[in-house]
Amino acid sequence: MSEQAMDQQGENTNEATGKRKRGGMKTALMTLTLLVAEAGLIGGGFMMFAEPARTEASATEFDTETPVSEPELAEVLIFDDHLFNDASGIGFMYSTRVYLEIDQRDKSWLEIEAQGSPGKIEAALMSIWKSASRRDLESDELGALEARVARALVGEGLFDRRPASLATAGTGGSEGEDATDFVPVASADGPIIHDVIVVMELGRRVNR
Repeated sequence: MSEQAMDQQGENTNEATGKRKRGGMKTALMTLTLLVAEAGLIGGGFMMFAEPARTEASATEFDTETPVSEPELAEVLIFDDHLFNDASGIGFMYSTRVYLEIDQRDKSWLEIEAQGSPGKIEAALMSIWKSASRRDLESDELGALEARVARALVGEGLFDRRPASLATAGTGGSEGEDATDFVPVASADGPIIHDVIVVMELGRRVNR
């Protein structure tokens, strides 16, 4: 083979090798470009779907931790006198005070209500004390007796509903005044009597 032919063959070989290298680089670049694009799509999709989940979880956590306001309670004395019991055949007189535990916002009207119904309150309590056993009246635990008092007050229709005047309060309601002048001053829902508290001395024997 002549020297010229050998040179020509070498050039052809180098050219083919160069083409293969360029083709390989192009393939590598295309592959890298596709991988980057795919990574971008995956990352974008992940952010799209993951972000609302984090937001929803945060909102749920916020709702869960929202404190529930408890009403401020007050005690109102509705009875302070003596009550009689002779269920055992022997008469005993008990110095007794009965308090109602109520929402602070209900205190004013309930005090007025109690002052206006002393006869009904005393009658309801006398019925309970008269039929109770000495063991119940002189027990260190008066929960059962207090529950009976609560039921009796409701049965007599005492303190079972707030006055209508407490639903709203206004500045007089003259013509032309805006309705927003009326604002709530007491909660219309929730129990009126939260608890009954009985404070009682030991019975004193009496002859009747």
